[in-house]
Amino acid sequence: MKVLIIEDHRLVAEGLSLGLGAEGFDVRTSPGDFAIARADLDEFQPDIVLLDLGLGAHGTGLDLLPELIIPGRYVVVLTGETDPVVLGRSFDLGATAVLDKAIPFPDLVAELREVVQGGTAVAERKRREIQREKRKLDAERDAQLRPFAELSPREAEVLGMLIDGRQAAEIAEASYVSLATVRTQIRAILTKLGVSSQLAAVSMAVKAGWTAEHAQ
Repeated sequence: MKVLIIEDHRLVAEGLSLGLGAEGFDVRTSPGDFAIARADLDEFQPDIVLLDLGLGAHGTGLDLLPELIIPGRYVVVLTGETDPVVLGRSFDLGATAVLDKAIPFPDLVAELREVVQGGTAVAERKRREIQREKRKLDAERDAQLRPFAELSPREAEVLGMLIDGRQAAEIAEASYVSLATVRTQIRAILTKLGVSSQLAAVSMAVKAGWTAEHAQ
């Protein structure tokens, strides 16, 4: 069984390679650079790809994951990431299983063998837990963002400038409108968001992860 390890930490990759090789797997490591990973995929044609999500300067494994998915290949994400939204995204993009990097090595070997044989109860339970938590967090995030949908494009633009630390007078000057107009727009923002101050509006936006791009 061929295993390609895509991992930017050399010592981690080498440790996994030695361990899996001793268990009878045919192993190759790839340093995380996408171009090299693509070349390794084409040349090695692995049955299993063991993918880290945090690939350092090369970016996130999520960007590479869709390219790894072909019939008969299993993509197992091995990561220290704990955010259910990120882990759930791995499944959305086609990952077969998601495993914690802290998993004991014998358990990792067992999981890889079981995945190829159709999956494991452990992997499936992990999938359900991650996806359930992701749905919960997505719903919470949608609820946080919902009030911002009431803002007009101009109000969203003004709020974006407030988040950037601009004062009403600066916004008026930059937008070629009167200070009174900007103050009216700010009052409308506060009313729609249900807050009483600019600081509260900015804090609410930052907490929700809102940016002016959401209104476009």
